[in-house]
Amino acid sequence: MSEKKVLIITYYWPPSGGVGVQRWLHFAINLKKLGIEPVIYTPSNPQFEIQDEKLLELAKDIEVIKKPIWEPFQLFHKLTGSKNKGKIQQGVVLEKPKKSFKDKLFVWLRGNLFVPDARRFWVKPSVKFLSGYLLDKDINTIITTGPPHTMHMIGLGLKKKEPTLQWIADFRDPWSDWDILKQLKTGFLAMSRHRKLERNVLKRATEVITVSKRLGLSLESKIRNEKEVKVLMNGIDLAENPAAATSNTNKFTIGYFGMLNELRDPQGLWLALENICAENKDFASKLEIRIGGIVSDSIVERIKSSKHLSSCLTQLGYVPHQEVFRHYQECDVLLLLLNKSDNAKWILPVKFFEYLSAHRPILTFGPDDSDLGDILSENNIGRMMSGDDSNEIAKFILANFTSQYSTEKKDFDQLLARHSRVAHARELADLINSI
Repeated sequence: MSEKKVLIITYYWPPSGGVGVQRWLHFAINLKKLGIEPVIYTPSNPQFEIQDEKLLELAKDIEVIKKPIWEPFQLFHKLTGSKNKGKIQQGVVLEKPKKSFKDKLFVWLRGNLFVPDARRFWVKPSVKFLSGYLLDKDINTIITTGPPHTMHMIGLGLKKKEPTLQWIADFRDPWSDWDILKQLKTGFLAMSRHRKLERNVLKRATEVITVSKRLGLSLESKIRNEKEVKVLMNGIDLAENPAAATSNTNKFTIGYFGMLNELRDPQGLWLALENICAENKDFASKLEIRIGGIVSDSIVERIKSSKHLSSCLTQLGYVPHQEVFRHYQECDVLLLLLNKSDNAKWILPVKFFEYLSAHRPILTFGPDDSDLGDILSENNIGRMMSGDDSNEIAKFILANFTSQYSTEKKDFDQLLARHSRVAHARELADLINSI
């Protein structure tokens, strides 16, 4: 019998797919094994494009409470004339190279009226329901995880109603420093509101956790270092993933799996590959660019318009989580693309830890002075580069193609052991028990 119950408030839960669901799905699974009973509070009708029904099997033993949410995306459809009324494609308006007046109006509305985000209308009904639920079930510990940062506003509302409530706020991404706010044309008044809400959450939460050292330091600075933000990195569940294997194909496969948009577009990579293909017929005949996930139309058009790369592209669309590890192993080089923004210094993506399990060289585009840059410089598992340096990128690609670049298996194994989801769940369980 479990000793303690904890309520986890999250927007993303199976059948939601993609990266956003993985952290707390596995935390919940492992907390249950460690004697802490997780109860999930999540919307019954969320708007997310990626679904992965297979994740429901992993979550089958976790208690879930679902309540309806109203999101103003119908306004989006009316303003933009979108026919995709059942789903919201991430960044569909922001990605348009030329925006209509309706597009610009939608972006402004989203960036200035919906603070902290478009899920804000779920706060009051959730606080009303959960305040009674927590009392009835005698639960005195909650966890909120954002984005969307509305989840933290629910935690703040509950904390105001019951000051003795123990509340852990988890930041998977920045809040007021999130690069998407600039794209949304967020004005001064809205930004002031973001910063005020963020400070309130950071101050009122019993504990604050996040995914990387630099993001933790940034959050601490928001409240003048009045509170320590604890780092609980993402990780990998080795029991879930197949062992590393050698690809039997005759292709040289460069793989990327995730969202590929203009903020992450590695233009230097496409140029490097075009130049290599033009000079090396053997490379051109064997190259495969394998992409799984959501890809911006402009990037697909860029690759397909290339004389040398158009025939090399393989688009997989969304790949279920339990199948994606096979694709990792079939690649010769795995790409990890960080956003072209200051946020990149703070981000340690879940995808990085998944890539480790394949024991393949990881080519990352982002800043050296970052948490991920530190790991790559300390371990022989790949390289961190500028996404615009086509010459250095070409050298790295060719070194792997000719087997002149080698990684250290022990470095992969040590990182995998250090960042297992079980180990991080123990840290979280210790934190829950300590408060």
